[in-house]
Amino acid sequence: MKKFSKLFLLAVGAIFLTFSLSACGKQSSTKKTSADKIKVVATTNFYANIAQEVLGNHGTVTSIIDSPNVDPHDFTPTTATAKEVAKANLVIENGVGYDTWVNKLQDRKILSVGKIVGAKDGDNEHLWYNPANIEKYVDALAAQYGRLLPQDAAIFKKNAAAYKKKLNVLNQKMDQIKNEKQNADVAVSEPVFNYALQKMGFKVTDNHFALAIEEGSDPSYTDIRDLQNSIKEHKIAFFVLNKQDDSKIVDNIADLCRKENIPVLEVTETMPKGGNYIDWFSNELDQLAKIVQTKR
Repeated sequence: MKKFSKLFLLAVGAIFLTFSLSACGKQSSTKKTSADKIKVVATTNFYANIAQEVLGNHGTVTSIIDSPNVDPHDFTPTTATAKEVAKANLVIENGVGYDTWVNKLQDRKILSVGKIVGAKDGDNEHLWYNPANIEKYVDALAAQYGRLLPQDAAIFKKNAAAYKKKLNVLNQKMDQIKNEKQNADVAVSEPVFNYALQKMGFKVTDNHFALAIEEGSDPSYTDIRDLQNSIKEHKIAFFVLNKQDDSKIVDNIADLCRKENIPVLEVTETMPKGGNYIDWFSNELDQLAKIVQTKR
Protein backbone atom coordinates (compact mmCIF):
# COMPACT_ATOMS: atom_id res chain seq x y z
CA MET A 1 0.00 0.00 0.00
CA LYS A 2 2.81 2.39 0.93
CA LYS A 3 4.64 1.41 -2.26
CA PHE A 4 1.52 2.19 -4.26
CA SER A 5 1.14 5.58 -2.52
CA LYS A 6 4.74 6.49 -3.30
CA LEU A 7 4.32 5.56 -6.95
CA PHE A 8 1.09 7.53 -7.12
CA LEU A 9 2.72 10.64 -5.62
CA LEU A 10 5.68 10.36 -7.99
CA ALA A 11 3.34 10.13 -10.99
CA VAL A 12 1.35 13.18 -9.87
CA GLY A 13 4.56 15.11 -9.29
CA ALA A 14 5.84 14.26 -12.76
CA ILE A 15 2.58 15.39 -14.37
CA PHE A 16 2.60 18.62 -12.37
CA LEU A 17 6.21 19.29 -13.37
CA THR A 18 5.40 18.65 -17.04
CA PHE A 19 2.50 21.13 -17.01
CA SER A 20 4.60 23.69 -15.14
CA LEU A 21 7.39 23.52 -17.70
CA SER A 22 4.88 23.70 -20.54
CA ALA A 23 3.22 26.76 -19.03
CA CYS A 24 6.59 28.46 -18.55
CA GLY A 25 7.48 27.73 -22.15
CA LYS A 26 4.23 29.25 -23.38
CA GLN A 27 4.67 32.34 -21.25
CA SER A 28 8.21 32.80 -22.54
CA SER A 29 7.06 32.34 -26.14
CA THR A 30 4.16 34.77 -25.72
CA LYS A 31 6.43 37.36 -24.16
CA LYS A 32 8.94 37.02 -26.99
CA THR A 33 6.28 37.35 -29.67
CA SER A 34 4.70 40.46 -28.19
CA ALA A 35 8.01 42.16 -27.46
CA ASP A 36 9.85 41.52 -30.70
CA LYS A 37 7.85 43.81 -32.95
CA ILE A 38 9.24 46.50 -35.23
CA LYS A 39 7.45 49.84 -35.50
CA VAL A 40 8.00 51.55 -38.85
CA VAL A 41 6.86 54.98 -40.03
CA ALA A 42 6.99 55.95 -43.73
CA THR A 43 6.43 59.42 -45.13
CA THR A 44 4.12 58.15 -47.90
CA ASN A 45 1.62 55.33 -48.21
CA PHE A 46 3.21 53.47 -51.13
CA TYR A 47 6.52 53.09 -49.30
CA ALA A 48 4.55 52.04 -46.21
CA ASN A 49 2.63 49.42 -48.19
CA ILE A 50 5.83 47.86 -49.51
CA ALA A 51 7.49 48.02 -46.09
CA GLN A 52 4.60 46.08 -44.53
CA GLU A 53 4.86 43.38 -47.19
CA VAL A 54 8.49 42.73 -46.28
CA LEU A 55 7.88 43.07 -42.53
CA GLY A 56 4.93 40.67 -42.51
CA ASN A 57 3.47 40.06 -39.05
CA HIS A 58 6.66 41.06 -37.27
CA GLY A 59 5.53 44.64 -36.73
CA THR A 60 3.44 47.52 -38.01
CA VAL A 61 4.01 50.21 -40.62
CA THR A 62 2.29 53.58 -40.43
CA SER A 63 2.10 56.14 -43.24
CA ILE A 64 2.27 59.83 -42.41
CA ILE A 65 0.71 60.90 -45.73
CA ASP A 66 -2.15 58.59 -46.63
CA SER A 67 -4.22 60.77 -48.95
CA PRO A 68 -3.78 61.70 -52.63
CA ASN A 69 -4.98 65.19 -51.72
CA VAL A 70 -1.83 65.98 -49.72
CA ASP A 71 1.32 67.20 -51.49
CA PRO A 72 4.38 65.64 -49.80
CA HIS A 73 6.47 68.68 -50.76
CA ASP A 74 4.26 71.06 -48.82
CA PHE A 75 3.33 68.80 -45.91
CA THR A 76 3.65 70.35 -42.45
CA PRO A 77 4.20 67.84 -39.62
CA THR A 78 1.99 68.10 -36.54
CA THR A 79 2.71 67.28 -32.92
CA ALA A 80 0.99 63.94 -33.45
CA THR A 81 3.28 63.26 -36.41
CA ALA A 82 6.35 64.01 -34.31
CA LYS A 83 5.18 61.62 -31.57
CA GLU A 84 4.55 58.87 -34.12
CA VAL A 85 8.02 59.28 -35.60
CA ALA A 86 9.65 59.35 -32.15
CA LYS A 87 8.19 55.95 -31.29
CA ALA A 88 9.42 54.29 -34.49
CA ASN A 89 12.32 51.86 -34.75
CA LEU A 90 12.72 52.86 -38.39
CA VAL A 91 11.64 55.88 -40.46
CA ILE A 92 11.40 55.64 -44.26
CA GLU A 93 11.76 58.66 -46.51
CA ASN A 94 12.01 59.15 -50.26
CA GLY A 95 14.84 61.66 -49.94
CA VAL A 96 16.33 63.72 -52.80
CA GLY A 97 14.54 66.80 -51.44
CA TYR A 98 11.07 65.26 -51.64
CA ASP A 99 10.17 64.87 -47.95
CA THR A 100 13.03 66.52 -46.10
CA TRP A 101 10.63 67.76 -43.39
CA VAL A 102 10.88 64.34 -41.74
CA ASN A 103 14.57 64.94 -40.99
CA LYS A 104 13.57 67.73 -38.63
CA LEU A 105 11.63 65.17 -36.61
CA GLN A 106 14.22 62.40 -36.73
CA ASP A 107 17.72 62.57 -38.15
CA ARG A 108 18.61 59.03 -37.04
CA LYS A 109 16.91 55.71 -37.76
CA ILE A 110 16.09 56.96 -41.27
CA LEU A 111 16.13 54.73 -44.35
CA SER A 112 16.39 56.97 -47.42
CA VAL A 113 15.32 55.45 -50.73
CA GLY A 114 17.30 58.14 -52.53
CA LYS A 115 20.51 57.04 -50.84
CA ILE A 116 19.72 53.37 -51.47
CA VAL A 117 19.44 53.89 -55.24
CA GLY A 118 22.25 56.45 -55.47
CA ALA A 119 20.07 59.43 -56.42
CA LYS A 120 21.59 62.88 -56.01
CA ASP A 121 20.13 66.30 -55.27
CA GLY A 122 18.66 67.63 -58.49
CA ASP A 123 17.67 64.19 -59.79
CA ASN A 124 14.04 63.38 -60.48
CA GLU A 125 12.46 62.78 -57.06
CA HIS A 126 9.77 60.33 -58.17
CA LEU A 127 11.92 57.26 -57.61
CA TRP A 128 9.04 54.83 -57.01
CA TYR A 129 8.00 54.87 -60.68
CA ASN A 130 11.05 52.74 -61.49
CA PRO A 131 10.59 49.08 -60.39
CA ALA A 132 14.38 48.65 -60.28
CA ASN A 133 14.51 51.24 -57.49
CA ILE A 134 11.80 49.39 -55.59
CA GLU A 135 13.79 46.15 -55.82
CA LYS A 136 16.76 47.86 -54.16
CA TYR A 137 14.44 49.37 -51.56
CA VAL A 138 12.97 45.95 -50.73
CA ASP A 139 16.43 44.43 -50.26
CA ALA A 140 17.42 47.34 -48.00
CA LEU A 141 14.27 46.83 -45.92
CA ALA A 142 15.06 43.14 -45.41
CA ALA A 143 18.60 43.98 -44.34
CA GLN A 144 17.47 46.69 -41.92
CA TYR A 145 14.74 44.52 -40.41
CA GLY A 146 17.29 41.73 -40.02
CA ARG A 147 19.53 44.01 -37.98
CA LEU A 148 16.60 44.93 -35.72
CA LEU A 149 15.40 41.32 -35.34
CA PRO A 150 18.39 39.07 -36.17
CA GLN A 151 16.48 35.91 -35.27
CA ASP A 152 13.99 36.63 -38.09
CA ALA A 153 16.47 37.82 -40.74
CA ALA A 154 15.82 34.78 -42.96
CA ILE A 155 12.08 35.49 -42.93
CA PHE A 156 12.60 39.08 -44.07
CA LYS A 157 14.85 37.94 -46.91
CA LYS A 158 12.21 35.44 -47.97
CA ASN A 159 9.49 38.11 -47.89
CA ALA A 160 11.66 40.45 -49.94
CA ALA A 161 12.30 37.77 -52.57
CA ALA A 162 8.57 37.04 -52.79
CA TYR A 163 7.74 40.71 -53.25
CA LYS A 164 10.34 41.15 -55.98
CA LYS A 165 8.65 38.34 -57.87
CA LYS A 166 5.40 40.27 -57.66
CA LEU A 167 7.15 43.24 -59.29
CA ASN A 168 7.64 41.14 -62.43
CA VAL A 169 4.11 42.01 -63.55
CA LEU A 170 5.13 45.67 -63.83
CA ASN A 171 8.29 44.92 -65.78
CA GLN A 172 6.40 42.61 -68.13
CA LYS A 173 3.75 45.24 -68.87
CA MET A 174 6.40 47.89 -69.45
CA ASP A 175 8.33 45.64 -71.82
CA GLN A 176 5.18 44.93 -73.80
CA ILE A 177 4.36 48.62 -74.13
CA LYS A 178 7.93 49.33 -75.20
CA ASN A 179 7.70 46.74 -77.96
CA GLU A 180 4.29 47.92 -79.21
CA LYS A 181 4.74 51.69 -79.17
CA GLN A 182 5.09 53.71 -82.40
CA ASN A 183 5.66 57.43 -81.76
CA ALA A 184 8.08 57.77 -78.84
CA ASP A 185 7.63 61.53 -78.26
CA VAL A 186 5.35 62.48 -75.36
CA ALA A 187 4.60 65.48 -73.15
CA VAL A 188 3.94 65.60 -69.41
CA SER A 189 2.39 68.02 -66.95
CA GLU A 190 5.12 67.21 -64.39
CA PRO A 191 8.04 64.74 -64.34
CA VAL A 192 6.09 62.37 -62.07
CA PHE A 193 5.95 59.41 -64.47
CA ASN A 194 9.25 60.06 -66.26
CA TYR A 195 11.20 57.08 -64.88
CA ALA A 196 8.54 54.73 -66.21
CA LEU A 197 8.40 56.54 -69.55
CA GLN A 198 12.16 56.34 -69.93
CA LYS A 199 12.16 52.62 -69.18
CA MET A 200 9.53 52.11 -71.89
CA GLY A 201 11.55 54.06 -74.46
CA PHE A 202 9.49 57.26 -74.55
CA LYS A 203 11.07 60.71 -74.88
CA VAL A 204 9.65 63.66 -72.95
CA THR A 205 9.68 66.76 -75.16
CA ASP A 206 8.49 69.45 -72.72
CA ASN A 207 10.94 69.15 -69.82
CA HIS A 208 11.18 72.90 -69.27
CA PHE A 209 7.40 73.28 -69.10
CA ALA A 210 7.04 70.30 -66.73
CA LEU A 211 9.78 71.52 -64.40
CA ALA A 212 8.13 74.94 -64.07
CA ILE A 213 4.81 73.30 -63.12
CA GLU A 214 6.51 71.06 -60.58
CA GLU A 215 8.22 74.04 -58.96
CA GLY A 216 4.90 75.90 -58.72
CA SER A 217 5.78 78.64 -61.21
CA ASP A 218 4.18 79.54 -64.52
CA PRO A 219 5.86 78.15 -67.66
CA SER A 220 7.18 80.72 -70.09
CA TYR A 221 5.12 81.88 -73.07
CA THR A 222 7.53 80.02 -75.34
CA ASP A 223 7.14 76.76 -73.41
CA ILE A 224 3.35 76.97 -73.59
CA ARG A 225 3.32 77.88 -77.27
CA ASP A 226 5.71 75.06 -78.20
CA LEU A 227 3.66 72.51 -76.29
CA GLN A 228 0.40 73.74 -77.85
CA ASN A 229 1.94 73.46 -81.33
CA SER A 230 3.15 69.92 -80.60
CA ILE A 231 -0.41 68.98 -79.69
CA LYS A 232 -2.06 70.69 -82.67
CA GLU A 233 0.44 69.17 -85.07
CA HIS A 234 0.10 65.73 -83.43
CA LYS A 235 3.81 65.47 -82.75
CA ILE A 236 3.27 63.71 -79.41
CA ALA A 237 1.81 60.26 -78.85
CA PHE A 238 0.02 61.25 -75.62
CA PHE A 239 0.06 63.67 -72.70
CA VAL A 240 0.73 62.48 -69.14
CA LEU A 241 -1.45 64.38 -66.67
CA ASN A 242 -0.74 64.35 -62.97
CA LYS A 243 -4.32 64.40 -61.66
CA GLN A 244 -3.09 66.16 -58.53
CA ASP A 245 -2.06 69.23 -60.53
CA ASP A 246 -4.10 72.30 -59.63
CA SER A 247 -2.76 74.51 -62.42
CA LYS A 248 -5.17 76.23 -64.78
CA ILE A 249 -2.46 76.16 -67.44
CA VAL A 250 -2.23 72.37 -67.17
CA ASP A 251 -6.03 72.06 -67.30
CA ASN A 252 -6.04 74.07 -70.54
CA ILE A 253 -3.31 71.88 -72.05
CA ALA A 254 -5.24 68.72 -71.15
CA ASP A 255 -8.42 70.17 -72.68
CA LEU A 256 -6.53 71.01 -75.88
CA CYS A 257 -5.24 67.43 -76.06
CA ARG A 258 -8.76 66.04 -75.81
CA LYS A 259 -9.99 68.49 -78.45
CA GLU A 260 -7.19 67.38 -80.79
CA ASN A 261 -7.75 63.68 -79.99
CA ILE A 262 -4.40 63.35 -78.29
CA PRO A 263 -4.78 60.69 -75.55
CA VAL A 264 -4.35 61.81 -71.95
CA LEU A 265 -2.77 59.34 -69.52
CA GLU A 266 -3.91 60.19 -65.99
CA VAL A 267 -1.48 59.34 -63.18
CA THR A 268 -1.13 60.38 -59.55
CA GLU A 269 1.90 61.29 -57.49
CA THR A 270 0.65 59.51 -54.39
CA MET A 271 -1.22 56.22 -54.09
CA PRO A 272 -5.01 56.21 -53.58
CA LYS A 273 -5.91 55.60 -49.96
CA GLY A 274 -6.29 51.91 -49.12
CA GLY A 275 -4.57 50.75 -52.30
CA ASN A 276 -1.33 48.89 -52.85
CA TYR A 277 1.72 49.88 -54.86
CA ILE A 278 1.61 47.15 -57.50
CA ASP A 279 -2.10 47.54 -58.31
CA TRP A 280 -1.79 51.33 -58.44
CA PHE A 281 1.16 51.28 -60.84
CA SER A 282 -0.29 48.38 -62.82
CA ASN A 283 -3.59 50.17 -63.42
CA GLU A 284 -1.76 53.16 -64.88
CA LEU A 285 0.24 50.88 -67.17
CA ASP A 286 -3.01 49.26 -68.32
CA GLN A 287 -4.30 52.70 -69.30
CA LEU A 288 -1.12 53.33 -71.26
CA ALA A 289 -1.30 49.92 -72.97
CA LYS A 290 -4.76 50.82 -74.31
CA ILE A 291 -3.45 54.15 -75.59
CA VAL A 292 -0.53 52.48 -77.38
CA GLN A 293 -2.80 49.86 -78.95
CA THR A 294 -5.22 52.47 -80.33
CA LYS A 295 -2.34 54.48 -81.78
CA ARG A 296 -0.94 51.53 -83.78
